[in-house]
Amino acid sequence: TYGFARKHLGHDLMGSLGTPIVAVEGGRVEAMGWNRYGGWRVGIRSHDSKRYYYYAHLQKDRPFAPGLKEGDTVQAGQVIGFMGRTGYSTKENVNNIESVHLHFGIQLIFDESQKECNSEIWIDAYPIVRLLNRHRSSVARQPDGTCQRVYAYKDLDRE
Repeated sequence: TYGFARKHLGHDLMGSLGTPIVAVEGGRVEAMGWNRYGGWRVGIRSHDSKRYYYYAHLQKDRPFAPGLKEGDTVQAGQVIGFMGRTGYSTKENVNNIESVHLHFGIQLIFDESQKECNSEIWIDAYPIVRLLNRHRSSVARQPDGTCQRVYAYKDLDRE
């Protein structure tokens, strides 16, 4: 609880240290860096700006995909970071969480006034996680150590 009770706005997906994390939906990297609760984290806003995806507790020392930065456009299935156990500290790059996992949350945003306030709408992502588990993005480590999709992605709704 990091010292107090608070609502858990997402799902914790257990995994192995360094497991590649891929974007659920394409969009723009809106937030990236250290957060005292989520540790190393990435926030991606969908292309239509109605959904915000939060990926937290990324790996210490090498949390993000090489070259990824705020403002970048990412595609669904693109590697954005690596699973870890960072967070619960005001000091950056600290492993304060016992189990390696990804905290994954989905926020619906119908109006910008709903962002970062008491009227945020965070949905139950578990049914979506189950669907995505049946349709995983194939990722492979490249000779240079980076991780990339195995199959090219083309969004037929976007040019």
